[in-house]
Amino acid sequence: NGAYDALQSVDYYGREFVVMADIEANLAYLSIANSNRFVSAYTYTWTVQNGDIAGVWNAGYRAILRVNNVINGIDELEGDAARRNQIKGEALAIRALCYFDLVRFFAKPYATGTPSSDLGVPITLEATLEELPRNTVAEVYNQVISDLTTAKSLMTADSRTRMNALAAEALLARVYLYQEDFTNAEASASEVINSGEFALIDNFSNLYLSDSSSEDIFTLRFLTVETRGSDNMGQIYNPEGYGDIRVTQDLIDLYEPNDQRNLIYQLSANNEYYTSKYAGQDGTIGLVSPRILRLGEMYLIRAEARFRTNDDAGALEDLNTLRAARDASALSSIPNFRTILEERQRELVFEGHTTFDYWRNGITMVRSQCNTGLEVNLTSCSVNASDFRTVHPIPDDEVLVNQNMVQNDGY
Repeated sequence: NGAYDALQSVDYYGREFVVMADIEANLAYLSIANSNRFVSAYTYTWTVQNGDIAGVWNAGYRAILRVNNVINGIDELEGDAARRNQIKGEALAIRALCYFDLVRFFAKPYATGTPSSDLGVPITLEATLEELPRNTVAEVYNQVISDLTTAKSLMTADSRTRMNALAAEALLARVYLYQEDFTNAEASASEVINSGEFALIDNFSNLYLSDSSSEDIFTLRFLTVETRGSDNMGQIYNPEGYGDIRVTQDLIDLYEPNDQRNLIYQLSANNEYYTSKYAGQDGTIGLVSPRILRLGEMYLIRAEARFRTNDDAGALEDLNTLRAARDASALSSIPNFRTILEERQRELVFEGHTTFDYWRNGITMVRSQCNTGLEVNLTSCSVNASDFRTVHPIPDDEVLVNQNMVQNDGY
């Protein structure tokens, strides 16, 4: 449970990691009237002393430390072998998730960089006082895939609020997609889709109003008694809370009027859009149980993998299956990759994917709503995928205490 607690940290899936992946993009903006949160993320002006960035690093490695203790000690315990395997599998899958998140956040993308030589993050598989250097991006990805492959063989698929066999398969699908290993991405996504364990939710606007749904593969459940109060993730988006983050017209324009996903946006009295995706859970304002992996993403992963391997018909079928469930009209074709990207944005916005989708595909992020007076002013309204700031700095404290730690370029 300690590892799940680390994932729930405000610095990780409890808020910062998820929010930063969207506020650094162009589908949301930081209101000029804000609570002084996420300013450096929105403006790309962070330094090596940035607390939010250090928080992501520390939360990720805190979870890794905890699961390493489990992985390295569980086989020595007596008791039911199946139960031991389940616990070990969960620990391996959590470790894989953390390393995947850390390497995405602190290193160049696998697909657009040189993974065999680009610096990733240090791999530690046991408690140590050794000053570890950064492993390469390829080495980190190999560790992630190894952990997930072992994990899924040890676990059942029974739980939705703990790591499980199908969650490991779903995460593999995402990892393979980031590698542009489209054959394996399609295969893993298909295994999850075809399992029959999940179904696209009937009413999308209800997805986050409770702590479970039919399409959840792995949900990090927050109980009502675990509310973070003003630190609940939804407070950043909700006008009843801080309401710092508003929705751009570009995002609103992506939706058809009848698309269920369009119903999670409300126009305020001052003619600015808010998202109610995280309005609250079980009556608690702003409380969120993050869907780390869900079925909608699996259809999008498979659609992208099929499109990239010239299976346009298969990709179109997947997009239209998802769109039909959201009451959006069927597409007649997929003219280019932008169609895939925009469907991902309609479906996954504010779930921690947006900037990663730009950078892994080498796409420049352009903010068409920029310096209008409504949002925090920017010195530039676009960020190129090759800009050094698309990779976050290694926290200064890590560099100062570890002579083998190399800082990212530009910092």
